[in-house]
Amino acid sequence: MRLAKYVPAETLAFFVPVTAGIDAGRNGLFVLVVVIGLVGTIGYLWLAAQKLDSDERPLPHFYILAGVAYLCWAAGTSTDVAKLVSMDRIAAGVVLGGAVFLIPMLDAAFTRLLQSR
Repeated sequence: MRLAKYVPAETLAFFVPVTAGIDAGRNGLFVLVVVIGLVGTIGYLWLAAQKLDSDERPLPHFYILAGVAYLCWAAGTSTDVAKLVSMDRIAAGVVLGGAVFLIPMLDAAFTRLLQSR
C-alpha cells in the first residue's frame, strides 16, 4: 500500500502550487491552505467512494487516516507547514516516513478488526 491511497493527486495539485506561491512568514495563509487541503482530501475521497458499491466503500476509519496522512504529508513536504507545528525538516521527514508505514498498517488492522465483528 502507498500513502497515495490516502492523499489523492487532486490534493497535491492544490497544495503544491498554492503553498509555493505563499511567502514565508504568512502563517495565517498556510493554516488556511492546510485546512482547505484537509477538508478537500477527506471530502474528495468521500465523494469518490459514493460512486462505489456499498460493500466496496472504505470504512469510516479510512477518512480519519486519510486526514492524518495528509497532515503528515503536508508537514513532511513543506518546511513552512512543518514550522507551523514547530518541527524542523528532519523531524517532519521522520513523521512523513513513519506515516508511510504506519497508516497503511493501521488501516489494515482496523479493517480486519471491524470486519471480524
